Amino acid sequence: MLRSEVLEFLNLLKGCLMLDLFHVRDRQKNIQSLIDLGMNVTERKQVLLSLEPEDYVKGPEPDETDVDKVIWVFGKRYNGKEIYIKIRVDQDSKIKGRYRAVVWSFHAAENKLDYPLAE
Repeated sequence: MLRSEVLEFLNLLKGCLMLDLFHVRDRQKNIQSLIDLGMNVTERKQVLLSLEPEDYVKGPEPDETDVDKVIWVFGKRYNGKEIYIKIRVDQDSKIKGRYRAVVWSFHAAENKLDYPLAE
């Protein structure tokens, strides 16, 4: 994966985050992780906004819930713990040129993550 492609995705993601055009899936694992990490929703958004190309793990790859869409995976350290972050950014079906982000996973990593763009 080229650094420039990851940067392009992150710029799109951060635009969605700054415009509040995103949501985090209401999965029990995601909710419990906020408690386990001692994090509130504002801090979670700050972690997402702080993602850099060095945090890239893999992607884009087909989303198992919709093969026409793609997901990206990133990792980030917070309070000494590694966080697994899986994200999708889609074009809004109602408004042309607008995008929305979906955070599928935001929880403590269950396995060690590999960061191919980290130096």
